[in-house]
Amino acid sequence: MTEPAESARLDHALRGRSRSSAAPFGVYVHVPFCATRCGYCDFNTYTVGELGSSVSPQSWLTGLWQELEQAVELLGDAPTADTVFVGGGTPSLLGGDGL
Repeated sequence: MTEPAESARLDHALRGRSRSSAAPFGVYVHVPFCATRCGYCDFNTYTVGELGSSVSPQSWLTGLWQELEQAVELLGDAPTADTVFVGGGTPSLLGGDGL
């Protein structure tokens, strides 16, 4: 769930942006799940062993949908995304339906 301070920062960041702006608009979705942790990784990621049973890809997807719904409420008629990048850990752990 988006905290009020996060909503205010997002609103401030987008306030000056014209909805009809020709500037590209991209979305990055960070998937924090990994099968194993790589020694060189600096991303915010978690392995199955680190998560225990309190968090799962499915509960994360539910939270992601809630965030997207809140963004629509906050932004209203948001700009169309030119690109969507899914990265972070191992997005394929979400499965085809999750992606």
